[in-house]
Amino acid sequence: MNVVVVGCGRVGSYLAELLHAEGHNVAVIDKDPGSFERLSAGFKGTRILGDALNEDILQQAGIQNADALASATNSDSLNATLAIIARKKFRVPKLAIRIFDPSTAEIYRKLGISTISATEWAANFMKDVIVHPWLYPKLAIGNGEVQITEIAVSPGLVGRPVESVSIPSQVTAVAVVRHGKAIIPYPGMIFQENDFVTLAVLTTAMGRVEELLGH
Repeated sequence: MNVVVVGCGRVGSYLAELLHAEGHNVAVIDKDPGSFERLSAGFKGTRILGDALNEDILQQAGIQNADALASATNSDSLNATLAIIARKKFRVPKLAIRIFDPSTAEIYRKLGISTISATEWAANFMKDVIVHPWLYPKLAIGNGEVQITEIAVSPGLVGRPVESVSIPSQVTAVAVVRHGKAIIPYPGMIFQENDFVTLAVLTTAMGRVEELLGH
């Protein structure tokens, strides 16, 4: 893919490196020349110094042929504005922006812009670490609304069917790790001693999981 990354701070530079490592063509825009020092010597993408709101700068970055734009500056409004310009003027199909204010994130999502709210994600994750320390978080989906967690199967669950820990629209068992090997649950599968179960859990349902698993 051809990807334009706006903002070469900690997030933007790391994203650019990840995309480059996967073989994508990456152009990074930033107004601060010193920001490009965050990129490794092995980064072969394009570095563009300038204001991303300047159309000439965007075109230097190849926005007219871009498959995606990711904006990770420190300004929510700038990130959103760039995404709207990329979509409406240049028809860029894939957009992702970083948002600090969780209250505005949903507004941009309704516009079809994928938003990543570091504030919302971190708060949800830290809350779970504090309130539910028995969880082993694996992945947060979206901005933390759904958590993928791994939990040791308690003695009270041994001999019970895996589906007994599922709650429609709230908790779903997606895998069981048995003897070090992950298995996708099948109908009638029974928990065994020393199993670990991986769950997709709605963040607001963590208390229900606690009840189900006897923690």
